[in-house]
Amino acid sequence: MYFILSVVALFLLSACAGGVTGSSQQNELGEPYRVALEEFISTDTALNENMEYISLDFNKGIPLKDFDKKSIEDYLHSKYNVKIYNLTYEELIEEGLSEQSENTLKGILLKIEKQEKQSDNNIAIEVSKYRTNEGSLSAKITLTYEEGKWKVATHTPTRES
Repeated sequence: MYFILSVVALFLLSACAGGVTGSSQQNELGEPYRVALEEFISTDTALNENMEYISLDFNKGIPLKDFDKKSIEDYLHSKYNVKIYNLTYEELIEEGLSEQSENTLKGILLKIEKQEKQSDNNIAIEVSKYRTNEGSLSAKITLTYEEGKWKVATHTPTRES
Protein backbone atom coordinates (compact mmCIF):
# COMPACT_ATOMS: atom_id res chain seq x y z
CA MET A 1 0.00 0.00 0.00
CA TYR A 2 2.81 2.41 0.92
CA PHE A 3 4.52 1.63 -2.39
CA ILE A 4 1.37 2.43 -4.40
CA LEU A 5 0.85 5.71 -2.53
CA SER A 6 4.50 6.64 -3.11
CA VAL A 7 4.20 5.96 -6.84
CA VAL A 8 0.95 7.97 -7.08
CA ALA A 9 2.48 10.87 -5.12
CA LEU A 10 5.59 10.81 -7.31
CA PHE A 11 3.44 10.79 -10.45
CA LEU A 12 1.35 13.75 -9.26
CA LEU A 13 4.43 15.69 -8.19
CA SER A 14 6.06 15.09 -11.59
CA ALA A 15 2.93 16.21 -13.42
CA CYS A 16 2.72 19.40 -11.36
CA ALA A 17 6.40 20.19 -11.86
CA GLY A 18 6.03 19.69 -15.61
CA GLY A 19 3.16 22.15 -15.64
CA VAL A 20 5.14 24.76 -13.74
CA THR A 21 8.32 24.64 -15.78
CA GLY A 22 6.58 24.27 -19.13
CA SER A 23 8.64 22.87 -21.95
CA SER A 24 6.57 23.91 -24.95
CA GLN A 25 8.36 25.72 -27.73
CA GLN A 26 6.02 28.66 -27.27
CA ASN A 27 7.47 29.31 -23.81
CA GLU A 28 11.10 28.74 -24.80
CA LEU A 29 12.59 32.16 -25.51
CA GLY A 30 15.38 30.84 -27.71
CA GLU A 31 13.18 29.06 -30.24
CA PRO A 32 11.79 32.07 -32.16
CA TYR A 33 15.30 33.56 -32.29
CA ARG A 34 16.71 30.28 -33.64
CA VAL A 35 14.00 30.16 -36.33
CA ALA A 36 14.63 33.82 -37.28
CA LEU A 37 18.41 33.31 -37.47
CA GLU A 38 18.00 30.15 -39.55
CA GLU A 39 15.71 32.03 -41.95
CA PHE A 40 18.17 34.89 -42.18
CA ILE A 41 21.26 32.72 -42.73
CA SER A 42 19.49 31.15 -45.72
CA THR A 43 19.07 34.65 -47.22
CA ASP A 44 21.86 35.70 -49.61
CA THR A 45 23.83 32.48 -49.25
CA ALA A 46 26.77 34.03 -51.14
CA LEU A 47 27.68 35.70 -47.84
CA ASN A 48 27.98 32.23 -46.27
CA GLU A 49 30.49 30.89 -48.82
CA ASN A 50 33.59 29.42 -47.16
CA MET A 51 32.61 30.87 -43.80
CA GLU A 52 34.90 29.72 -41.02
CA TYR A 53 32.59 30.77 -38.19
CA ILE A 54 29.33 32.38 -37.15
CA SER A 55 29.50 35.11 -34.53
CA LEU A 56 26.33 35.96 -32.62
CA ASP A 57 26.06 39.48 -31.25
CA PHE A 58 22.98 39.72 -29.03
CA ASN A 59 21.83 43.21 -28.08
CA LYS A 60 21.88 43.67 -24.31
CA GLY A 61 18.12 44.34 -24.34
CA ILE A 62 17.27 40.93 -25.82
CA PRO A 63 15.65 38.77 -23.10
CA LEU A 64 17.61 35.56 -23.72
CA LYS A 65 18.98 33.46 -20.90
CA ASP A 66 22.33 31.72 -21.18
CA PHE A 67 20.50 28.41 -21.72
CA ASP A 68 18.63 29.86 -24.72
CA LYS A 69 21.83 31.29 -26.21
CA LYS A 70 23.62 27.96 -25.76
CA SER A 71 20.74 26.14 -27.45
CA ILE A 72 20.97 28.47 -30.46
CA GLU A 73 24.77 28.10 -30.59
CA ASP A 74 24.58 24.29 -30.43
CA TYR A 75 21.98 24.20 -33.20
CA LEU A 76 23.99 26.46 -35.52
CA HIS A 77 27.21 24.57 -34.80
CA SER A 78 25.64 21.22 -35.64
CA LYS A 79 23.85 22.53 -38.76
CA TYR A 80 26.77 24.48 -40.30
CA ASN A 81 29.74 22.68 -38.71
CA VAL A 82 31.61 25.92 -37.97
CA LYS A 83 32.92 27.55 -34.81
CA ILE A 84 30.40 29.75 -32.99
CA TYR A 85 31.55 32.96 -31.31
CA ASN A 86 29.84 35.65 -29.26
CA LEU A 87 31.95 38.54 -30.49
CA THR A 88 31.18 41.98 -31.87
CA TYR A 89 32.66 43.22 -35.15
CA GLU A 90 35.43 45.04 -33.30
CA GLU A 91 36.26 41.95 -31.23
CA LEU A 92 36.39 39.77 -34.37
CA ILE A 93 38.92 42.19 -35.91
CA GLU A 94 40.99 42.23 -32.68
CA GLU A 95 41.02 38.41 -32.61
CA GLY A 96 42.35 38.27 -36.18
CA LEU A 97 39.16 36.70 -37.54
CA SER A 98 39.14 38.90 -40.63
CA GLU A 99 40.90 38.71 -43.98
CA GLN A 100 43.96 40.89 -44.64
CA SER A 101 41.55 43.65 -45.57
CA GLU A 102 40.04 44.27 -42.14
CA ASN A 103 36.58 45.04 -43.49
CA THR A 104 36.11 41.45 -44.70
CA LEU A 105 35.36 38.80 -42.10
CA LYS A 106 36.33 35.12 -42.42
CA GLY A 107 32.83 34.23 -41.23
CA ILE A 108 29.49 35.92 -40.75
CA LEU A 109 28.38 38.22 -37.98
CA LEU A 110 24.71 37.88 -37.02
CA LYS A 111 23.39 40.63 -34.82
CA ILE A 112 19.97 40.66 -33.22
CA GLU A 113 19.22 44.36 -33.12
CA LYS A 114 15.90 44.31 -31.31
CA GLN A 115 12.70 42.39 -30.80
CA GLU A 116 9.09 43.28 -30.29
CA LYS A 117 6.73 40.79 -28.75
CA GLN A 118 3.38 41.63 -30.30
CA SER A 119 1.46 38.90 -28.44
CA ASP A 120 2.08 35.44 -26.98
CA ASN A 121 1.83 34.06 -30.53
CA ASN A 122 3.63 36.81 -32.50
CA ILE A 123 7.10 38.28 -32.28
CA ALA A 124 9.09 40.55 -34.61
CA ILE A 125 12.88 40.27 -34.59
CA GLU A 126 15.27 42.65 -36.36
CA VAL A 127 18.49 40.95 -37.37
CA SER A 128 21.53 41.87 -39.47
CA LYS A 129 24.12 39.77 -41.29
CA TYR A 130 27.59 41.14 -42.07
CA ARG A 131 30.54 39.74 -44.03
CA THR A 132 32.01 42.82 -45.77
CA ASN A 133 31.14 46.47 -46.28
CA GLU A 134 29.70 45.45 -49.64
CA GLY A 135 28.11 42.28 -48.27
CA SER A 136 25.67 42.94 -45.49
CA LEU A 137 21.93 43.02 -45.02
CA SER A 138 19.28 43.38 -42.37
CA ALA A 139 15.63 42.45 -42.08
CA LYS A 140 12.63 42.41 -39.85
CA ILE A 141 11.36 38.87 -39.44
CA THR A 142 7.91 38.34 -37.97
CA LEU A 143 7.16 34.92 -36.49
CA THR A 144 3.90 33.34 -35.43
CA TYR A 145 3.32 30.38 -33.16
CA GLU A 146 1.07 27.91 -35.01
CA GLU A 147 0.43 24.19 -34.69
CA GLY A 148 2.93 23.82 -31.87
CA LYS A 149 5.91 25.58 -33.44
CA TRP A 150 7.28 28.98 -34.44
CA LYS A 151 7.03 29.81 -38.15
CA VAL A 152 8.20 32.74 -40.26
CA ALA A 153 5.17 34.87 -41.19
CA THR A 154 6.99 37.71 -42.97
CA HIS A 155 10.58 38.50 -43.90
CA THR A 156 10.99 42.17 -44.79
CA PRO A 157 14.45 43.39 -45.88
CA THR A 158 15.37 46.71 -44.29
CA ARG A 159 18.90 47.21 -45.70
CA GLU A 160 21.10 45.53 -48.29
CA SER A 161 24.59 46.34 -49.54
